[in-house]
Amino acid sequence: MERVETEHQWQDGAKGDPFKLMERTVAQQQKAEKKMDAVVDAGTWDWAEKHTEEARKEKVQRIAREMRQETEPAKDETGFDAFPPRRNEGGDRQDEEDDNWDDDFYEAKRRRKAEKAERERQRLAALEAAGPTPIFLPEFISVSNLAIALGQKIDVFVRQLEELGFEDVGKDNILTGETAALVAQEYGFEPKVDAGEDEDLKPAPASADPSSLPLRPPVVTIMGHVDHGKTTLLDYLRKSSIVSQEHGGITQHIGAFSVSLSSGKQITFLDTPGHAAFLSMRQRGANVTDMVILVVAADDSVMPQTLEALKHARAAKVPIIVAINKIDRPEANVDRVKSDLATHGVEIEDYGGDVQVVCVSGKTGQGMDDLEENILLLSEMLDIRAEPDGMAEGWVLESTIKPIGRVATVLVKRGTLRAGDFIVAGRVHAKVRSLRNEAGVEVDEAPPGTAVEVLGWKEPPEAGDQVLQAPDESKAKAAVRYRQELKERGEVIGQMAQQEQDRREREREREREKALAEAAGGPRNRRHNDRHAAAAPAEDVDPETPADTTKYLTFIVKGDVHGSVEAVTAALLEQGNNEIRAKVLISAPGQITESEIEHAAVSGSTIINFNNPVPSNIKRLASDAGVKILDHNVIYHLVEEVRDKLADALPPLIIKKVVGEAEVLQIFPINVRGRVYKNIAGCRIGNGYVKKGSRARVLRGGENIFEGTIETLKHVKKDVQEMKKGSECGMSFANWDELQAGDHIQIIEEITEKRKL
Repeated sequence: MERVETEHQWQDGAKGDPFKLMERTVAQQQKAEKKMDAVVDAGTWDWAEKHTEEARKEKVQRIAREMRQETEPAKDETGFDAFPPRRNEGGDRQDEEDDNWDDDFYEAKRRRKAEKAERERQRLAALEAAGPTPIFLPEFISVSNLAIALGQKIDVFVRQLEELGFEDVGKDNILTGETAALVAQEYGFEPKVDAGEDEDLKPAPASADPSSLPLRPPVVTIMGHVDHGKTTLLDYLRKSSIVSQEHGGITQHIGAFSVSLSSGKQITFLDTPGHAAFLSMRQRGANVTDMVILVVAADDSVMPQTLEALKHARAAKVPIIVAINKIDRPEANVDRVKSDLATHGVEIEDYGGDVQVVCVSGKTGQGMDDLEENILLLSEMLDIRAEPDGMAEGWVLESTIKPIGRVATVLVKRGTLRAGDFIVAGRVHAKVRSLRNEAGVEVDEAPPGTAVEVLGWKEPPEAGDQVLQAPDESKAKAAVRYRQELKERGEVIGQMAQQEQDRREREREREREKALAEAAGGPRNRRHNDRHAAAAPAEDVDPETPADTTKYLTFIVKGDVHGSVEAVTAALLEQGNNEIRAKVLISAPGQITESEIEHAAVSGSTIINFNNPVPSNIKRLASDAGVKILDHNVIYHLVEEVRDKLADALPPLIIKKVVGEAEVLQIFPINVRGRVYKNIAGCRIGNGYVKKGSRARVLRGGENIFEGTIETLKHVKKDVQEMKKGSECGMSFANWDELQAGDHIQIIEEITEKRKL
């Protein structure tokens, strides 16, 4: 504080009033105190936008130093107070109250500070007693949103995350709920991750006492190699003709049927395709079944798809009954089948295992009663039970679009499904409009263990999705919305992870190139290489990966059901080689639409229609637009035609074959016109033949010096079209006449062959 008056002026009292100066000093002290309290109470929030934490601490300390300087009594040159006690006219000190005025002021200030410290201590004690602050976190959250939720400045928060061990983290990075919870704990919060459990639908917990539940019909899946008689066995059990309804006698999609056996008990059978393209459909069949009947032809024994069926059944941990079919055929060999099964790890009863083996004939019905008896015996051993009441649960076996709407075949495993119920499968929900059995008859309800066709879907669900019943429509929509958000979050995280991986790959590539450049330059040239890094020789860096030269033929796949579309798409993507491959732009169940015709016309695609009727107006539109439709009912024939189409798009194979040889004996210059001369080679044909207009190559000293077309072919003075072995002729080439005696001429014939995959 500036001194206004000198010590002599104070002592003499000639100028100024010491009492007034003391009052001004007290006012300045109070003002500085209020400023300090305001800074402390405000918590420096106004400075947060401009200063970091370190800068705020420094500023507070500077203000405190200034306040101490203002509140301390001023000193003169001698070190004594510049404001001595007030004295009366005689020079004596005033009363004791005036002498103790400063002591009272500082005592009050210390008391206020002590009270404030006590309040802060009580506040911290209360927070410690209450525990950490709870915070709810979503399943995925960005770094910037997490900083806001924790009350931290974003830039400072990102730096603190790097100190915690996060590498290359930015404000737009997405953290999982578990990771965000660990970070929140570091900031004194008690996190709870909201995984959407309240919105999503979950299966009901298993019954505490399963033995008290009623029995349900077992679900039996018939599996095996193609054309081993699976559908024929089921046909005999149902006393109907299913095989005749399948194109080519090959099952194209899952069939679900409830069969009442002669004993009166009901069994639900699933007939899965045996063709290799329907691998995923067989997997779904094994995952929803209670037992598997593995059909093996007695005349064909174990085949590749038989082993695949075994693998799926073991993965699903379901028991197996082996049905050796076609024992009525003269070439049947049951012992060979049993031996092959045992070789591949099937522990059959005849060899001391527990897998039952039944010899049957789907054509004559031989052994079918034994098969039914074994199915019922195994189902009693498994003791398959389910509650008929409560929310329905099941699995989607198939989905398709029919003229009546979007339908899906659903196998009910628990509860009872009724018309009017709200169900969710994957990211699709439905209000059940009607239920139909395998005969197409509407039913009121579907108890556990039955398969029905459900009508009322907003979109066709995917085969293999779990079906769960919702209490109302709002709950069903909320579950679908949550699952859709979960999918989108996963896609975003996957994209960000891929971008991060690409970035790190580029950094590693740059480091590798720099290391190679330094190694090539050596210690002496390292400085030069650093200065001219861009001019590094090409051999010092890794060569770039050649661009993809594969040609693609595009297709649009439409089918009767979702499983067929899935299988056809998988079969298409397997076709081709490194030169040409198939690419599917659109795949969906249902009939071909006008928009898909337009899409195919623009993209130059071929439409594949599998087991679907094609309306006449669609055929006309496709013809007018130049779009080809491949219409098939059997996947074998479809794959063959697609392979032929891919082979046609390959460039033809050109084979050069030497069909004649000639040797140049002499060169004759012939006057063509005026003073223009042309060299004609007199040749002797050693092998084969020579034709006018043929391709030929000229060899000199074993090196090919020219390849072109024979323009002139003469015998003596006549123009001829062909000369054969042993004859002499003259020949010349178009636009080239540098022939010399001793040159060797080969006559080449180019053969174009169509390539195959």
